[in-house]
Amino acid sequence: MSESSAQPRAENPDEGEALEFPRDGGNEGPIVIANEFADVVVRKVETRNGVRLELWSPRRGTCVRYDAVALDALSYQEPEFITDLLSRTPGA
Repeated sequence: MSESSAQPRAENPDEGEALEFPRDGGNEGPIVIANEFADVVVRKVETRNGVRLELWSPRRGTCVRYDAVALDALSYQEPEFITDLLSRTPGA
C-alpha cells in the first residue's frame, strides 16, 4: 500500500446524481437500516476512484462514500466517538 493510498477518503456523489430508494437488493444489497429515528441505505458502489461504501440518508437527503481506509478508521473508534457525533446538529 502506498502512503498516498493510506489516507482515508470520503466523498459526496456528483451533483445531480440520482439516488433511488431500493426495492429489493437481494444478496448484493443495497441494505436499509432503519428505526423510528433514522433510515440509511447502504450499498457498495464503483467510482472512478475505486470501490466505496455509500451511506445515504433519504430522510436528510445526505450521502457520503467511504473508501477502505476510512472504513478501517471507523472500525477502531471508541463508542464515545459516535456519541460525540450524535451530539452535533447537522448543518449547524
